[in-house]
Amino acid sequence: MFLPTVLSITYLFDALHHSGGQIFTDALPSGGHNFLRSGKLPIPKRNNTHVITVTVEDDNDPQTGFPQERRRFIERTFRVFEPANKGHAKRPLVLAYHGVMSDSETMQKLTQFDREAKKRGWIAMYPQGDWIYSEKLTNWNGAGCCSQGQDDIAFTKVMIDYMVKHFNVDENKVYVTGMSNGGFMVYKLLCEMGNRENGKPWIAAAGVHSGLLGAWQADFSSCSISNETPLVHFHGLADPVVNVTGKPQDEELIGLPFAPVTNAEWKSVNASIEDVAEAICGSSVITKTNNPTESTTCNELCHGKVEYCLVENLKHQWSGCRTKTLDMFDPNHATNVDATKYFADFFARHK
Repeated sequence: MFLPTVLSITYLFDALHHSGGQIFTDALPSGGHNFLRSGKLPIPKRNNTHVITVTVEDDNDPQTGFPQERRRFIERTFRVFEPANKGHAKRPLVLAYHGVMSDSETMQKLTQFDREAKKRGWIAMYPQGDWIYSEKLTNWNGAGCCSQGQDDIAFTKVMIDYMVKHFNVDENKVYVTGMSNGGFMVYKLLCEMGNRENGKPWIAAAGVHSGLLGAWQADFSSCSISNETPLVHFHGLADPVVNVTGKPQDEELIGLPFAPVTNAEWKSVNASIEDVAEAICGSSVITKTNNPTESTTCNELCHGKVEYCLVENLKHQWSGCRTKTLDMFDPNHATNVDATKYFADFFARHK
């Protein structure tokens, strides 16, 4: 269950980066907020970033993560980059989930999906993970990492419905991507989001970077990945945090063990990319291999519907990131493939 109630919306225009920039908000002098009108926002004449807060009806017990009778209402926030637009056509949406101990603003800088949104006429959105006070970190309730408390499936549905209603988003062209814990979250979305009332999947295509499909349930058979949802996965071969070859059972990361690899050197706790491909198209055969750069090898399964790319010497970093001030900056960005563009191209091919 979820209740998409808008609490507030703030507009941060590109002009903020220049002198004379202003911040526009619907906040009232009394400290309250006006509710956004039921209609869509005006067509923007310049690039805007919105910071939006919604109320999510969360059935999960914050301690166990399982449904409980007493519901709670949680305020959750996300950032939206809306490029200037001269038309009225519905637009695709890409959601980018940050890693553990990170935030939506950092994910926006790290991936720069704003750039692809401007180029393609899309909208880019950066959800904010839940703050776990006891652990002093922000995170997602992903498939194997990290918190099991909040209902991030409900939050995602609220965000998508909000964007469809207010930002003229095409509900059949919603793409998701995530880094690290955000990648775990993307896998959980693929396994548990299911379909809308019209029978179409909530997610049109997905991209995972440096995350794995972990043990959020007893086994992989409980995952219901749609055969209509293409997937691309990126991973650094030198990643010491979420190692592509797994971790020994006696080694833990944030209290969660990763099982050793047993399947084509690419396995998470309970499922490998071959298992995912079997679920999507009934085959785990690699149908094509290519090298977008000398350091990157991409393998296609399901005739391109499933793809995974391995990047040499890449650690727990976003492939192609050029922003040196970020922890997940890629020092070999000049020779590594640009994951953001690669994901966007993949999404566009499977629209």
